[in-house]
Amino acid sequence: MQAPQLLACAYAMAAKAHAGQVRKGRAMVPYINHPCDVAARVAEACPEASAALIAAAVLHDVVEDSPLTLAEIEAACGAEVAALVGDLTDDPAWAGLPLTERKAAQAEKLAGVSGGAQVIKIADQISNLSDLAAEIAIWPSARHLAYLAGARAVVAACHGACPVLEAQFESVAAHYEAQIRQVA
Repeated sequence: MQAPQLLACAYAMAAKAHAGQVRKGRAMVPYINHPCDVAARVAEACPEASAALIAAAVLHDVVEDSPLTLAEIEAACGAEVAALVGDLTDDPAWAGLPLTERKAAQAEKLAGVSGGAQVIKIADQISNLSDLAAEIAIWPSARHLAYLAGARAVVAACHGACPVLEAQFESVAAHYEAQIRQVA
């Protein structure tokens, strides 16, 4: 499949899978904005990124957040995209874990996945922290600090995958931490 068709397919699948979903917070931002932001961050930081990597970035949450399966992603977008999404999909058993344990499990898994999946995960963490910093009142400070510590562990597990995104993460994490400390 040619790059334009692959990307169009991935964006259409993500839009359908996330239809009606919104991000946490008062702003009620359509959820699809998040995977689009992650894909844009990957494309900007990694000009050499393949269409498959960008397609996987836009699809990174669909298996966790919708009935869409990895088999359906593979049938529509190919094995490479499905493998990347699989690397980024949390084990369903982690859903009931406390935040710190879930983030630790993510970090452990991410240490053994492809560099492409790690690049997407760093961009995902940047997007999440950016959104949380903008909606700081949605959680108590202790939960924000726990999330930040978990995000830092996840990105540390991806060390070396994309220095540009890692530097962006550090900047966003510092801003997020300052926002948390302001309201604490």
